[in-house]
Order: sequence, then C-alpha cells, then structure tokens
Amino acid sequence: MPTIMSPKPTHKEPFAFNIFCRDNTPGINIFPSDNDSDNPEQVVESLKKIANKNLYDLTTEYPELLVFPANFEVNKDEIGKSRIIELTRDNEINTRNLMGFVGVDEVGLTIGSRFDQDEKKQYFLQYLLQKVFAINLVSLQTTAGEENIWDFLLFVIFPYYLNKAIRQGVFKQYVRRKYNDSNVKGAIDVPRHIRQNIPFMGKVAYNTREYSYDNPITQLIRHTIEFIGATKFRNALSQNPETIENVKLLQQLTPSYSLRERQNIISQNLNPVRHPYFTEYEFLRKICLQILRYQGMAFRKSSERVYGVLFDGAWLWEEYLNVVFKENNLGFIHPENKTGKNKVYLFNEEKYDNKKGNKIMFPDFYKENEIVVDAKYKHLEKENSEETTGDYYQVITYMYRLKAHTGVLLYPVANENSCEKFVMHQDSYGGNAAAFIKHGLAIPQNEDSFEQFTDKISKEEQELSRQLCGKYFCNQ
Repeated sequence: MPTIMSPKPTHKEPFAFNIFCRDNTPGINIFPSDNDSDNPEQVVESLKKIANKNLYDLTTEYPELLVFPANFEVNKDEIGKSRIIELTRDNEINTRNLMGFVGVDEVGLTIGSRFDQDEKKQYFLQYLLQKVFAINLVSLQTTAGEENIWDFLLFVIFPYYLNKAIRQGVFKQYVRRKYNDSNVKGAIDVPRHIRQNIPFMGKVAYNTREYSYDNPITQLIRHTIEFIGATKFRNALSQNPETIENVKLLQQLTPSYSLRERQNIISQNLNPVRHPYFTEYEFLRKICLQILRYQGMAFRKSSERVYGVLFDGAWLWEEYLNVVFKENNLGFIHPENKTGKNKVYLFNEEKYDNKKGNKIMFPDFYKENEIVVDAKYKHLEKENSEETTGDYYQVITYMYRLKAHTGVLLYPVANENSCEKFVMHQDSYGGNAAAFIKHGLAIPQNEDSFEQFTDKISKEEQELSRQLCGKYFCNQ
C-alpha cells in the first residue's frame, strides 16, 4: 500500500551554517567574527556547488532550484546567464540581481534586498512579492507566526501559477483506463478478465485509451490543492475569486482523486511537461512537486542537496511597476517578451525577425508619441559608468523610435526620491521639447512594521503616478 503523506509540517532541523547577505553587494565576508563555523572548509566546498555558475547550468544540474521568472529564453535581461553568487579566493561573496534562499548541503544562504534592514525585516522584498503575486502577506504572516517567509512562500505562490496555467485551459491528455463491466469499449484484458470474472457473470475486463481532464498532471495539482488545504496556509487558496473558481474546477475534473495515491502520482510526474500549447504547466509541476515532496520549501539541512527559490530583481521590479501603473490607470503599454505582444520593430521591414537583421525591441512601458519608461533594478544613483551610459542610449533609442518626447529611467533608491532632468539638445529629435529623466523611486528605510512600510511606499507610488500622468518631473 502506498505511503500516505501527512499534511503536518515536518521538523525543520537548523542549518549548520547560515549566511545572510543582500543583492548587488560585493566583498561579503563568509566568516565574520559573529558567524564562525566549526568546519569552514566544508562551508566553502558547499558554496562552490553554486558559485560562479550561471542559472542555465545550475537549474539543469539541480532541478529543485526554482527561479522566477521560469522562462530564461524569452527574458530580455538574459537571466539564464546570471550567477547566484561569485566566490573569490579570499572566501568573499559577490552578489548580483538575484534574491531568495538556497540550501546547499548543510549551508543556508539567504539573499535579501539591498533595501531591507535584516533577515527578519525584509519589508521591500515582501512588498514586491505581495504586489506581483497578488497575495496578502500580512494575513499569511500572522498565520505563520515565527516562521521565515521562505518556509511558506511556495504555498502562497502556488495560486498565482495555478491561475496562470488554467488561463491556457485545463490540461488534457490521453490516459489508459481499466474497466470491468458489460459495456465493452476497448481491448479485452484476458488475464485480468480470467482473474476477476470466473465464473462469468456478464462483466468483461477491458482497457481503453481516453483523452481526459483527469490525468497525472491535474491529479498532481489536485493533490497539491488538498495538501495546502490541510495546512494553516489554506487561506492562500481563497484570496481571490479566480483562485476559488479554479480550485473548484480542478476538484470537479479529478473524480479519481485518492489520498492513498499521492506517492504514485508524484512518481508519475517526475518528467517535464513538454507541450506546445500548455506551456505554463511545467513550472506549476515543479512547484507542486516541491510542495508535496518537501512540504513547502522545507528549508532544513540536507546532505548532498541543492534546492531553493530565487527571484530576479530586475524582473520583480519591472512586474511590480506594471502592477502599480495598472492600479493607477496610467494606460501604459507593457510589451510581453514571451508572446511577442506589443513588440516594436526598429527597422521598416516587419517580415524580418532578429536573426535576419531587423531588431525587435521590448520597451518596458510606453505610450507611443508620448513617453517611454525603462525599469532598472540597479545602483543608478551612483556616478555614471559605461553600463549606465548604455542604459541612457537604450532609452533614447526607444524615444526616437516611438516619437516619445519624454524618456524615463526608473530605478529604486533608499530613503528619498532622486530626480535628474536633461533637456535634449536643440538639434536632436524633438529638440528642447524632449527630455530624458533619471528618476529614483524612494524605498522607505528603518520602518518599525510592514504596515508602516506599506503606507509610506504607497504614498511614493501615488506621487510617481502623478508625475508620470502629467509628465512633470524634478519639480521643473
């Protein structure tokens, strides 16, 4: 009989060594005086498993490492080439744009936002997650008590990817069914018929192949729904009408669900989902397996295992701004790299794609003939660098192509807003009527509670929206 998995939380053994650092920070000492290790060589060896390697290679080697966004190929920031950390010869860590948690053997590595105070007060990162994934982290953290956000994060992200997958339609595939009745529709299973129907009483054992909604993938999702529903985070499944409706739909379409079959269903879903249409189900499958096999992220030490959840800061920042702009009805066009929707051709011949010479562009946000906004999760408050100059050129190219008189480079900055306005040269396109804006959105610091942080940053969002609406920046 298959083992029945209990929905009760597992005992989480603490990691032998924990590291907390922030994104985009160089020279982080692994062994400061207050964080010594009894076995520093083993800590370094564990970190070498993930250090100085790109995400393409890491996620292939360690499939339990989940990265958001999931599709590297369509992301313009080339997330697949990013590194979680760089490890120097002096045993120092350099971090980049990735935030999240990674467990490597008995080492726990947490990378927070550079705008957050410490591991217990990751208000900015939590706020970004709440906005992008449409979840109420305040109520969920009340439920969680003293648990770290990474311990229950997949429970609350699951509904977002469930809804995203169901928007493509409920997954349907051919499955084999076994029947034993008088209404024969398939191939007779002679051995089974002899076992079950002697003496003959009118029934025949036979097998069929049916195109069904009740299949291993939907069963995996159903098991995940029932698992979450049996935990204290069950309200994650009822935070919006779409999730409630989709949960009911999956329950209706999987009548063969049985708790006793959980291990069997997990075994049937170990291979990737490769389907030309149902493209969103592969990442949902990974999340379901992580939840069912390790009961959330189950962040506890584990020998010879690399797993975790990571978010690309640039992607999270852009998607956060997209939510803010929609909430304030700013009417921006937000091109979609994955579908190609609202893409912009640089040259005239639209029949040619990038490979044939016609450059396709995906500005972050724009209104044609008006304004272009480029979101950057970078240290742009610093002096200009070669990389920053490249960002300027990118925005100005967008302005020229879209006939926009205002170009905005929008980035996060600590404490107070930063704004620089550059009027374009009179002989350039648009003349003195065109302007390039370098705008830093203030991220509150040192707030005592998440509620205070939320209240303060909401005011910054409203002021930003007012400026974008009127194209009135830097008090000029």
